[in-house]
Amino acid sequence: MTEIVDGDTLDVNNVRVRLAMVNTPEVGESGYDTATDTTESECPVGSESLVDEDDGQKGGSFGRLIGVVHCNGNSISLNQVLLEANMAVVYEDFCEVSEFASDSWVTRHGC
Repeated sequence: MTEIVDGDTLDVNNVRVRLAMVNTPEVGESGYDTATDTTESECPVGSESLVDEDDGQKGGSFGRLIGVVHCNGNSISLNQVLLEANMAVVYEDFCEVSEFASDSWVTRHGC
């Protein structure tokens, strides 16, 4: 992990990654600081991170790779942690295209 941008965007080996299927509050919105702090605590800068790129969204988003992120060998992804803690909502616009849309951690919260 090289940088935490906000709750759902981070840099892994200096590649900007947007978390698949989750949407956290933006700057100035209620919950922004909590979601960003959770991302920082789950995947601190310097931690080992594994990104599974979303095959359904290889076009990316504003030049970002879209994927599921696991840090420090955790079996539960950061994406799921944010949803389960009610710090994010399912990004329903991508329920029809994301390879992760039918995963239980997503369907329990929206798709």
